[in-house]
Amino acid sequence: MARVGRDGLGRGAGLGVFVLGVVLLLLVFYWAYVEFVSSGALASAVSGRSVGDSMLVAGIKVGFLIVLGFVASAVANKGIALYQAATAVGTVD
Repeated sequence: MARVGRDGLGRGAGLGVFVLGVVLLLLVFYWAYVEFVSSGALASAVSGRSVGDSMLVAGIKVGFLIVLGFVASAVANKGIALYQAATAVGTVD
């Protein structure tokens, strides 16, 4: 039986993918903040649009941000899985 050791390239790729996922998550949070501030949600009233139009636009933006956040978290999760797979030590029969 041979022992399977750590894979340096796999660990590096896993960490790189994880960092990419975290950066994407931070970018999504930044975009959400910018959209929240620019939408005028902090102001007392939004002028020029009806309430229904404002809600529809906000709902679409929130939907896209949720999808982007989900994708970014999935990328980070795959990075963790790659790292764990590369650091697993076991035996090969």
